[in-house]
Amino acid sequence: MVMLANDGIIIVQDDRIVMANPAFLEMMEYDFASLEGQPITDLLEPTMTHQFSEVQEGFRWGQSRRPPFRARFTKRDGTAVHVEISTSDFALSRKPAVMGIIRNITHQVELENAIDISEKRYKELFDSSPIAYFSISLMGNILQVNRAATRLLGYNEEDMLRRNFLSFLPDESGKEIGSQMLSEAANGKSVEDIEIQMKTLDGRSTWVSVTANLLEYPDQTSNIALIALDIDRRKNAEARERIERERANLYLEVMTHDLNNVNQSLLFSTGLLENSSDIPEQYRPLLHESSWNVRRAARMVANLRFLFRLANDPPTRTKVDLSEYLESAIANVKADFPWKKLDLTTNIERDSFEVAGHEYLEQVWFNIIHNSMTFDESDTVVLEINAEIIEEVKMVRIEFIDHGPGVPDSAKEFIFRRTGSPDEQIVGRGLGLTLADRIIRNIGGKIRVEDRVKGDYSQGARFVVMLPLWIEVSELQCGRKTCITFYKSNHCVFCDPAMEILIAVLDSLGVPRSMLETINVDDPDVEVSAEELPMLPYVKICDEELTGFISESSIRSSVMNLMMTHCYPDFS
Repeated sequence: MVMLANDGIIIVQDDRIVMANPAFLEMMEYDFASLEGQPITDLLEPTMTHQFSEVQEGFRWGQSRRPPFRARFTKRDGTAVHVEISTSDFALSRKPAVMGIIRNITHQVELENAIDISEKRYKELFDSSPIAYFSISLMGNILQVNRAATRLLGYNEEDMLRRNFLSFLPDESGKEIGSQMLSEAANGKSVEDIEIQMKTLDGRSTWVSVTANLLEYPDQTSNIALIALDIDRRKNAEARERIERERANLYLEVMTHDLNNVNQSLLFSTGLLENSSDIPEQYRPLLHESSWNVRRAARMVANLRFLFRLANDPPTRTKVDLSEYLESAIANVKADFPWKKLDLTTNIERDSFEVAGHEYLEQVWFNIIHNSMTFDESDTVVLEINAEIIEEVKMVRIEFIDHGPGVPDSAKEFIFRRTGSPDEQIVGRGLGLTLADRIIRNIGGKIRVEDRVKGDYSQGARFVVMLPLWIEVSELQCGRKTCITFYKSNHCVFCDPAMEILIAVLDSLGVPRSMLETINVDDPDVEVSAEELPMLPYVKICDEELTGFISESSIRSSVMNLMMTHCYPDFS
């Protein structure tokens, strides 16, 4: 049996080899005649001799269950062989002898060395990374940190280990966020870019962007890998910028309000003077020009206020009859130009064109028509306004065709810009067309300017506006109000990020936002409570349910599945 064994086996008596099986001879590339009677130490690497002797001397004669030990033998060609040796004592010809079972573990040792090198490199990268890394148990206790983590919070590594991660969060609200974040990661979800505050050694709070993932090992307990990116300077800059913006908005609101009052007072005064019979005729043109400039200033202030409101609190899109706001806009333009006549033709009648828009559309019509009246020097301004439905794209095309001086090709691209870099601004046209462009883009439409006569801008301008056609959503076959329902609360950590992802996915896939219903469970008028839902946010997309921190890929997959259902409304 010894001779047939796969492992190498030798018998040593009086420290000399008296027997070796073929597996050992093959391992060492010797024949038995060369080894018989040789001291076992002749096979050892010189540096291993002393260690080998100490191990042997540490064993008692007849000791059972001796632990195996490692050594390095030298083959016939001089190369080293890493071996693991298990020994046992017995009597050979009535003399003590030792039988050794020799396993070649050279490949195993090479793998171990490679792993050690890899671990050292990983440790070096781990410690030298400028981003704070935390290894956290599923219970939330910190198992490992790198140097960046200690610099971030100001603690020594020893003071951070075994402490619960939540103890580094400054308040109960932060601890609740951290707890939900770790719970999501422990359940296998990838938590990305959650911005929280952590508490430093000196009691200061610092902002970090946290990403956490579950690390699962086959033979070990899983843990959570957490990355904390220092964003404190960015958040402080954003806070300062927000304060300055709010201050500027306050000044803007006060200034535009007060200027509007001043302009109204001036218009009232100039109106009285223009109607007075005591004013000499030679001064009336001056009064007329003054009144016009005050109206112009008042219009600029009004446009500025509309831009401000559009950026901060835009109206909700709803069904709009084009003729409703067009009629009032025409009347207001005529009031600004009492000395001119507007010769207008249009095919827009009541209930003929319905678009998705809001009340700011009146400002669009007013500013486009006002622009034509301003720059056409004729006493009678000819203007044609036509609309048509483009079924292929579910849009309404509206054209404003005038006979004024037109818009040069060099200015067509920038005529709607009165903000941005100076090189992109068109000076001298006020804010009217800029406001029109912003409102139309807010609604989801487009505006451009063309030549009335192609190739000759001097023959007049054609302003083309494209607005989304209003589409009534038919009742769903399933009986629900909408295909997508989003449940949220005021205290939900992941609700806002999930909503941002959902809106972005809907917009990218061309799904109308009207398909989304948002329900705040904190609203006392809502019949459902947070306790009735598995976790917030809770998103129901057709029959699919998503909860907690929801990834972009999960939402996109669910929305695409919704779009492929037979009952999905046709918006094409």
